[in-house]
Amino acid sequence: MSTVNKFFDKVFVISLFDKTQRWNKVVKQLKRKQIKAERFVAVDGRCKNQGIKGCRDKRRSLELTHDIKITKPRDMTLKELIPACSLTIGTILLLRAMVRNKWKRILIFEDDVELSRNFKRDFAKGIKTLGKKKWDLLYLGCAAKCGHRDISLEKSTKTPFISGWIEEGYMEGEWYLKNKIDLRTPCEGECPSITKFISRAPVPGGTWAYGISLAGARKILKLINHNAATPKYWGHIDQVYKRECNTGYLKCVAFDPPIVWHEGGAARAGSDIPW
Repeated sequence: MSTVNKFFDKVFVISLFDKTQRWNKVVKQLKRKQIKAERFVAVDGRCKNQGIKGCRDKRRSLELTHDIKITKPRDMTLKELIPACSLTIGTILLLRAMVRNKWKRILIFEDDVELSRNFKRDFAKGIKTLGKKKWDLLYLGCAAKCGHRDISLEKSTKTPFISGWIEEGYMEGEWYLKNKIDLRTPCEGECPSITKFISRAPVPGGTWAYGISLAGARKILKLINHNAATPKYWGHIDQVYKRECNTGYLKCVAFDPPIVWHEGGAARAGSDIPW
C-alpha cells in the first residue's frame, strides 16, 4: 500500500462519464505510483449547446436530484454557471459521504493531472514533516498564492520560465518559475513555510489535487451544503476555498513546491467550466 493510501482513507478521481481517455491516462499514472483510487463520476453540468431552456431544465434537475439550490449571480449566464456548479455539486456529494462515513481524510484528484517524477518520495517526506499539525485543506498542487518556492521575480538558471499567466495575457507583471506549467503567483510574505516541504496557502486556486480533513469537510458543508452557487462564490468550488482560506475560516496548506501539476498549465482544452 502506498503512503498516499495509508494517509488518506479514500482517494477519488473526479471524471465525467464520457472522458474515458482522461480516466485511462490518470489511472496509468496512479498505478505507476502504486496509488489506489476510485472513480467518482462527475456531475454533468454541460448545457451550452442546449439553449437557454436546456440550461434552465438542467438547473432544476440538479437542484431536485441533489438536494441543493443554484442561485444565479447577476453577471453570469446559465451556460457558464451550470458547468461551474457541477464540480461544486460533486464535491458536496463527496463531503456529505465523508461526514456520514467519518472518513478522517480524503484526497481528490481531477482527471487532468501530472504527478511529479519524485511524487512518492516527496509526498512521504512532506507528510512526515506535517506530523499532527491541523489543516482543513492540503493541496498537492494549486495555483495563485500557494507557496513561495521555485518562484522568483527575476529570471535565473533556477527559474528560467516566465509565467504562463503573463504569456497568455491573463495577468500583467513579471515573475519566473522553475516549472513552466506552474500556475502559482508570487507569495513570499503571505505564504510562510510551515515545514521544509509545506507552506501556508492563503489564496489557493484550482482543485486538481487536494486533501480534505473531516473538520474541513464539516466547515465547507456548513457554508455551502444546500447552495451550490451564490453571488459570493460564483458557482466555483475553488472560489469557495480561495475566499475562505483567505479569511482564515479554512486552514489551508500546500506542498511547496507542488508535487502535482495541472496538465498543460493554464489552458484546459475541451472544458465547459470557465475560469
